[in-house]
Amino acid sequence: MLRHKVISRFQKKPGHLVMNHFAGMKARIFQGGPSGKGKTPEIPGGRDPKEAVLEAVLFLADEPVPAKKIASVCGFATAAETRKVLRGLQKKYIQEQSAFRAEEVAGGIQLFSAPELHPWIARVHARPLEVEMSTAMKETLSVVAYRQPITRADIEKIRGVNTSEVLRGLLEKNLIRICGRENSLGRPVLYGTTRKFLHFYGLKTLRELPRYEELSKAASREMSETFPENEQN
Repeated sequence: MLRHKVISRFQKKPGHLVMNHFAGMKARIFQGGPSGKGKTPEIPGGRDPKEAVLEAVLFLADEPVPAKKIASVCGFATAAETRKVLRGLQKKYIQEQSAFRAEEVAGGIQLFSAPELHPWIARVHARPLEVEMSTAMKETLSVVAYRQPITRADIEKIRGVNTSEVLRGLLEKNLIRICGRENSLGRPVLYGTTRKFLHFYGLKTLRELPRYEELSKAASREMSETFPENEQN
């Protein structure tokens, strides 16, 4: 409800962009009010002024905002300072046991609800149908994620089945993209993952994909929990 009210306020002024609004607030936040004189105002809730501005920008953003863009809008010196302010805000959220988390994901920074609140949020905010995937889609997406750039022929060699329709579905959902052509006979197209893939799975970069060793240990734990009698034997 609060977010709806804030967004409605901005929508009353046609052409008034949210980012431009915060850019115009720099003088008031960092120079002690509209006149640029006096002390930096105290922010309710124990927020550092820079943390408050970052929090407000992230609150209204519907997708990850690059650190460099936040620095430009909020008057921070560099993207590095944005990340420094972010770390301070993250500590505040943990100390306050807040319902929010601010994380770097998919090349930007975004505000999320705390993971432990998912069961309640899921009751009123179901996952969009556009990202529902079949088992075949998940398996194909995993192959692309770990072996990219990769051709359709190589994907089919790994999975052992035709993947034409599955790849088309993943392209439509914008989870994979055509990222080039292989320098071989027929120059087949190469597939790779998209920024939406990183965003959907909460990854900052592809380097954060679980390694084989981690997946193997997780699978072993799941097997032992599912079939505990096997360990006894």
